[in-house]
Amino acid sequence: MEYQKILVAIDRSTQAEFVFHQGLQLAQLYKSQLKLFHAISVSPMILGSPGDLYGQRLNQVAQIQHELIEQEINEVAGWLSTFVSYAKQQGVEIETEYQIGEAGYWIRETAKKWDADLVVIGRRNRSELAELFLGSVSNYIVHHVKCSVLVVQHPED
Repeated sequence: MEYQKILVAIDRSTQAEFVFHQGLQLAQLYKSQLKLFHAISVSPMILGSPGDLYGQRLNQVAQIQHELIEQEINEVAGWLSTFVSYAKQQGVEIETEYQIGEAGYWIRETAKKWDADLVVIGRRNRSELAELFLGSVSNYIVHHVKCSVLVVQHPED
């Protein structure tokens, strides 16, 4: 099978570069388009203190959350641009996308919207207990996208 559109989903873990290079090599082999995707997770903030029964600090908390998200978006854009520069040096057509929210959902939606032939994703070596409570993005993707999925295992794991 030839892959024309390869979606590489990376997080900001130590294995991101390895996963990217796996996708890049496949894009070079098949002369494919490459899309690099990252989901920005938003951690819930505590909305006020126990004495703040009427949400008097809600606007302040929302402003702080907004500023943190803007900062993260700027960092992610810069981080992704380093991968874009490298891919272009290697002669691979590449674009990037990021979304704010749950990674599994956004990877699935991006693969569907972009009509990807292959999704390349890494996996974290979480314990079974951690996976039970935190979930597994790679497992979710394997079971919920309509195209092929390559789950990359970092050799050091």
